[in-house]
Amino acid sequence: HARGDRMLRAVVDALRSKLRSHDLIIRYGGDEFVCVVSGLSMADAAERLAWVNQTLARLPERASVTVGIAQLAAGESPEDLLGRADAALYEQRLLKGQTR
Repeated sequence: HARGDRMLRAVVDALRSKLRSHDLIIRYGGDEFVCVVSGLSMADAAERLAWVNQTLARLPERASVTVGIAQLAAGESPEDLLGRADAALYEQRLLKGQTR
């Protein structure tokens, strides 16, 4: 458990270093996080999260994250947005050959 806890802290530290102070980082379960950001394009959000992977790759444990990004559409509920982000995450995991 200690190694897993260290990795979770490393992920949060990497996210904090690349996101802004008003962006939200929420542990959604297990090793999954939801980041709520505003005022960024999809490309800017993806670029910041790519920097997170670069940061994590330099750690001794060489961790990485898989990201599903979605942008809130007019009139969309938070639940629908989260569902689309989850679907995007699942698609990225399939592309990387991950089972979870």
